Amino acid sequence: MITELQTAISKVPRRKVRRKGLTRVEVVKLKVERAALLFRNAPVAIIVSAVNAAIVTSVAWSDIPHNVLLGWAGVVLALALLRAAVWLRVRRGSTSGRNMSRFARWHIVAMAFNGALWGSLAPIFAVHGLIGHALLPFVITGMAAAAIVSAGSSWRGSLAFNIPALTPLAAVYALAAGSDGLAIAGVVLLYGVATTLLALSMQRMVDRSILLHTKNNALFAALQRQADEAHVAEQRFRALVEASREVTIIFSPEGRITYASPSVENALGAPPELMIGLTTKAVVRDEDLPQFRAVGEKSLSQLGEVMKLDHVCMKGPGQPDYAVLSGRLTNMLYVPGVEGFVFSGVLVDGGAHSHIHAAQ
Repeated sequence: MITELQTAISKVPRRKVRRKGLTRVEVVKLKVERAALLFRNAPVAIIVSAVNAAIVTSVAWSDIPHNVLLGWAGVVLALALLRAAVWLRVRRGSTSGRNMSRFARWHIVAMAFNGALWGSLAPIFAVHGLIGHALLPFVITGMAAAAIVSAGSSWRGSLAFNIPALTPLAAVYALAAGSDGLAIAGVVLLYGVATTLLALSMQRMVDRSILLHTKNNALFAALQRQADEAHVAEQRFRALVEASREVTIIFSPEGRITYASPSVENALGAPPELMIGLTTKAVVRDEDLPQFRAVGEKSLSQLGEVMKLDHVCMKGPGQPDYAVLSGRLTNMLYVPGVEGFVFSGVLVDGGAHSHIHAAQ
């Protein structure tokens, strides 16, 4: 179990995710989780595209011929409806890893077409003398930023939109914006590079998050198995102890009784529940305390160390006589479900001459 935990911890990803150190299963899981995130964020990209198309149409209505503007907006909205239909079909069907991967590939292609449509807005504005309109760079760069948000789990998705959307904008500014055109085109290209790097950084963050989640699940599963095994071991231990005639008492590291077997009542004259919480001093005779403690201290040297106690006198609460027991003390401090010193013993001579009055 410890080896499993160490293996899980050792695979926690470093700052930069590298596939070289991942197993095939982890790589597949990474791809599927990325695709699932892209699927969940797809409605954001679809809605933003449709809403921005309506805004552009309303703002440029008086400056661009209606047939051109409505034709462009109609294609953008048609693509948005198609993307929405595909998304709904996948949502209603199977959300298996294979379907998520297929959707991711299709969605990235759709983002490229959508980017081309938004990129075509630049020459449309330029042809109609609107190259200096503030709406043009604002809406296209805003769509590029929205692509990063909606496709944060896939930098290729952001790139698929940004290249066809920003390249025509930069070209139009370089060719038709006069003396400042080249500078503006350079700023647009720089913006494209910056957004691409940001998209790549976001994907790495998403990858780390997915892998950390996977490792956390592995750690939790290992801990859960360990807890289940400890519980089973404890139940087995209690079943064996309670079926035995031996007196079994567990002392905590502080010297208090945390468990007493049913056979304690026959040997010490007190039910097990009354023994819980009593100290070593209250149970063991004063003359035997040094020996009892010395054996306990000696057993600390090694987990599972067993020390013999040939003669120790114990009594239950309210009992006038000590019972003379012979047994062993075992260090089980680090055993889950026990976590203490376990005394196991029997009455000396099976009961004959097994009691000493407290006054003796």
